[in-house]
Order: sequence, then structure tokens, then C-alpha cells
Amino acid sequence: MANTTPTTPNSTDSGHPGNSMTHTGVDAHEGSTVTSNPDEHSHLHYDDGYKLHFGEIASLFEDIQADIRIITDRADTLTKGLYKRDADTIAPNAGNIAAQAAFEANLKAVGVIDQLNAELARPTNFADTTSQNYATIQGGGTSGSMVGNSQYQRPAAYAGASTVIVDNGDGTTTAQRTNDVTLAQLEAAGLATTGSATGNVKYGNQGKIRNRPIQQALMDIIISAANATNVDALITSGGQLAAKDGGVDGRTRTGSNRHDNGYGADVVLYKDGFDGRELSSRNAEDLAIMVAFMKACKAAGATAIGQGNNYMGDTGIHVDIALIGQSQGSITKISTSSYWGGKDARRALAPAYLKDIMVA
Repeated sequence: MANTTPTTPNSTDSGHPGNSMTHTGVDAHEGSTVTSNPDEHSHLHYDDGYKLHFGEIASLFEDIQADIRIITDRADTLTKGLYKRDADTIAPNAGNIAAQAAFEANLKAVGVIDQLNAELARPTNFADTTSQNYATIQGGGTSGSMVGNSQYQRPAAYAGASTVIVDNGDGTTTAQRTNDVTLAQLEAAGLATTGSATGNVKYGNQGKIRNRPIQQALMDIIISAANATNVDALITSGGQLAAKDGGVDGRTRTGSNRHDNGYGADVVLYKDGFDGRELSSRNAEDLAIMVAFMKACKAAGATAIGQGNNYMGDTGIHVDIALIGQSQGSITKISTSSYWGGKDARRALAPAYLKDIMVA
């Protein structure tokens, strides 16, 4: 496009001569070629010139829009030549098939396929600036980027995720996500509910903010449940100093009051001893044992349990007797919630099996 900027804005050579206007002499413009009386002068308005150039810019944007449409059309049609996949041009012989399989295996091994599947099932919500949001593959269950919105719930077995096979009672079965399965469905699946450990319970909260011991009554509950399910339990978060006793947030206390004075604990479980791996509710076999442990905790006297739907990475289990502590006057400000899960304490995000355990 030719440069149409006039040598003298709004002059005759631009094709857009300006309008004249008179002003007093003290308002005279330096360099004006317009003859004026001693006490007044004329100057040129540039409005028409500005309109001309803004019109040219608008025309450029229209051209850009048209180009984008052309590019989009090409992208939608392989024959227009924007790109071609190897699968469209390489013969499907045994060697090429094996090479493609190896490539896909490598993508799966490094987690790329898991990440893509997770992103398709739960698109990243860029309004959520938490670090967890950007690691979508780490999210589990139904919480999604739009919490509670079924549109973003992940399908069963996405990215090879473990599922529980549920008997529909009519001769058919359904693969159910681990976080969605009910207690009855899980127990009917016939999965093992005990590990091979010896029921050991030990502290692993040294050097943490909640580094204090827990109430003996709570310890007895955890020991009882660990023995009932043949798992070892590591207490990763124990008691903390109550605010009323001088506890300082971020230093000697953090988060929920349920841990005040040792009335709450967070634990992880090991079915083959502490040298093995932590159990995760994303795995159906692990989940059956974890649910049996939580059920045993409730039977032994636990008043609240938090677990699942990405709560503490689906490995941690919160167990407490905080309501008992509150009734004794030892701690305060404890809600009546007895179960929760997900990224926050809202009961709506608790797994179905946990709700079944705590309301039974």
C-alpha cells in the first residue's frame, strides 16, 4: 500500500485540505503560512487527515481477517496443503506400524498422552491461578476446573485410570470411576480389603508445623483400624497448638482447628509395610483397603473423615475426634461436618463411598 501521509497534513497535496479558523495573535502557530492580521491568525485542523489514516488501518484489519479465514480453511482441508500427517503418506507396512507403536509407547511412558487426555476431559481453567490447576493430570474425580460442573467430569478409565467393575444387577457390568463408586458397589466388587502389613502406626510429622502428638483416644482408633485391615499407617500431620493457647498461624499452627491439641491427624497407608508405596484411591485395589480402614475408623469412634476427589492427593486420609474435643471444652469452632473431599472441605465433593460410611 502506498504511503499516503501528506507532506503537509491537511494540505491540498493530501487531497484533504483542512478548514481554516481564526484565533487571536497570541495563539498563533509557529510556521503557519497563512496570512493573518496582526491580532489573529488561521490554523489548519487535522481531523480529516486522522480520519483518513484510521480508515486505512481499519481496512488493513479487514484484510487480516480475510487472510485468517483463508488459513483456517486450509487447516480444515488436508488437500490444501497446510500440513500432512505421516499416517496419510507412509505405507502401513509392518515396520512403519511398529515404529508408530513405539512412538506412542514413548509418549505414554513420559506422560504426554495422560496429559492430553486429562486436558480434553477437563480443560484448563486459566481463571484459576492455583498451581494445582495447571497440572490437570494430577486432578482426580469430579472436581474438575469448574467445580461441581458435570460438563468437566472425567469419563471412567480416562488415560488408563483404574476403575471398579460394578454389577448392574441385570447381567451387565459398568466400569465406574473410583471416586464415584458407592460403598455397596465397592464391597460387591470382591476386591481384597486387607493388606499384608502388621498394623504398625508411627509418626512422620517431625519438622512439620503440626508436629505435636495426637490424643491417645485418636491414636487408639488409628491403631485399631490399622490392625483390622493389616496396613501400616504413617501419621504425616498430627497435633498443633491452639490459637487460644498462643498458637501462631504459619509457625505453630495451620489450617483447620480440628488438629488443635491433637484431636485430628492425617495418615497415609501401606499395605506391604513402610518400605512399600503409599496407597492411593485412584487405584481400585488400593481403594478397597483404604475404604475398609476408614470404615474401621468410624466403627472405632472417629467423628469425621476427609478423603478422596483430589483431597491430599488421594493418598492422605484425615481422621479426627474434634467434635468430642469440642464437647469437652478443649477446642472450639469445629463444624458439624463429618465427611468431605475434593480441593476444599465442601461435603458435595466427598466420594460416594465416604458419604455412605459416615452417614450409616
